[in-house]
Amino acid sequence: MELSNGSVLSHATIPLPNGQVMITFVDMTDSVNVERALKEKNDALQKADKLKNDFVQHVSYELRSPLTNIIGFTELLNLPETGPLNQKQREYVDHIGSSSSVLLTVVNDILDLATVDAGIMELEIGEVRVGDMVETAAGLISERLREHQIRLDVQMDDATLVFHADENRVRQVLFNLLSNAANYAPENGTIRLSARQYDDAVEFCVHDDGPGMAPDVLETIFKRFEPHVNGGRRRGAGLGLSIVKSFVELHGGSVHIDTGEGRGTTVTCRFPSAPTQARVAAE
Repeated sequence: MELSNGSVLSHATIPLPNGQVMITFVDMTDSVNVERALKEKNDALQKADKLKNDFVQHVSYELRSPLTNIIGFTELLNLPETGPLNQKQREYVDHIGSSSSVLLTVVNDILDLATVDAGIMELEIGEVRVGDMVETAAGLISERLREHQIRLDVQMDDATLVFHADENRVRQVLFNLLSNAANYAPENGTIRLSARQYDDAVEFCVHDDGPGMAPDVLETIFKRFEPHVNGGRRRGAGLGLSIVKSFVELHGGSVHIDTGEGRGTTVTCRFPSAPTQARVAAE
């Protein structure tokens, strides 16, 4: 029974042996309010989950497809067969291409994280040759390194080392780590990338001599959409290390950050040599 003042009472009528009747009342207002709040929260979570799925589908088609077209036509404009461009036009086309590629990367990162959250991402496990993969990841970041005269020092105990993982996702992890390091490493500095066998795991370490992270920054470093400039050259979308953590943990691995003022930052990612989860989604 709910009263006009919002109170909720539970009542019972009990006949007594002497012909009288006992009526009891219990105030259930607090428990009913908690139950209602939980139900409203559950409804809100279901609506949010549906909204997220709708957003992923919308982004996948409405943003990624046009961006792919923009990048494709930009590359066509750069071809000699399309026709000559003057110096200013060529600069504009290059800016369009680079900006579109950055935006496409952000869109893909959002889609990847949403796929992980939805529990539908599957890893394509296969043999990964560490030497070849490190060389590919280093090539992807080479232009940014040259732009700021940053040297990449690669150290591998065994260049022929092989382990089992999703090569595309591991390469994506290394690319994000190197991009982050390039953002904070000083001009004419050095980024160190090491890969080694560690017991039954393969360990990748990326170190930069940047300003390091304050304790309050370190606490939120894996949170999404929380970019921290902290002396860096670019302010990104705040997804790089979230991508790293999600993909490493999908393999059953771990991520550790060692940082501090005056000693730079070292990010260590450890992958099991043979992940137990061959078909993985976030659980």
